[in-house]
Amino acid sequence: MKTSMKAALFGGALLCAGVAEAKHTYRIDGPSTTATGDSYFGWDGTGLTEFRAALNYSYFFSHFFATVDTSIQTYDFDYLGCCGTLARADCIISPWWSDSNTANYEAFIASYHFRNGGDLLLFNDDSGHDYIGDYLGLPTQDYASSYTFNDSTFPFDGPFGTTTSVNMAGNIGFLNDVDVANAGGTVLARNGSGQIVVAFWDDGDYSPGSGRMIIVTDVNTVISAEADYSSFNDNARFGLNLVAGLIGPDGCNNADCDKNGVLNVDDVECFVDTFLGGCN
Repeated sequence: MKTSMKAALFGGALLCAGVAEAKHTYRIDGPSTTATGDSYFGWDGTGLTEFRAALNYSYFFSHFFATVDTSIQTYDFDYLGCCGTLARADCIISPWWSDSNTANYEAFIASYHFRNGGDLLLFNDDSGHDYIGDYLGLPTQDYASSYTFNDSTFPFDGPFGTTTSVNMAGNIGFLNDVDVANAGGTVLARNGSGQIVVAFWDDGDYSPGSGRMIIVTDVNTVISAEADYSSFNDNARFGLNLVAGLIGPDGCNNADCDKNGVLNVDDVECFVDTFLGGCN
């Protein structure tokens, strides 16, 4: 009986996959050059122009005929408490944002956003640019000793392709294993010295009701100097896969049911198994 039911559900799931409705628009808000005091690493700075343009590019992120079926809108703020950011933003991004330009109030607002279901994408290169992460109990350790890293799962294998090796540059840090474990995080990548350089928190991992969070310990992984969004090099694919991993829908009916960053028939099988297991 269960086998025949599974076959029927499998066929129905395939049909539904073909007529699935488009997802909502995902909004990413980040600090302006006024907030960061840096015209290169602000969310509207020249170093992040290509990354931001790629996120807004409808061929990559859009409701129709795109790699990821969710549109992205990006906005900047002069200070985090302004402009209805908490009500409007799905994700707050912190690029290379100096602690000296990040008030305790900013960290509190970001924490409030995250603990109440909002997402965070933090590029915390060193102990002088990690204020939000530090506030959450995840300070960056200085002077990582290897400038490349890779793995075989998300975000190195995702909807924008497979990444062979990601390059870091300038100041690079790492996260403490105990800090990540105590905060419920998952290690996504270690550098050649075994130091944590990318960590991920899914919905509810950090605390009940919290959103998703990714911490990367070098913003240079996604800026124009390392990531070429025209030739689509490894760093560019890594950066876009990061964001694709943040915007997935919640719940049992997540399109990427097996959470491997790739949408295929395995996800339909996963959905059917979870449905029969009582998750709908």
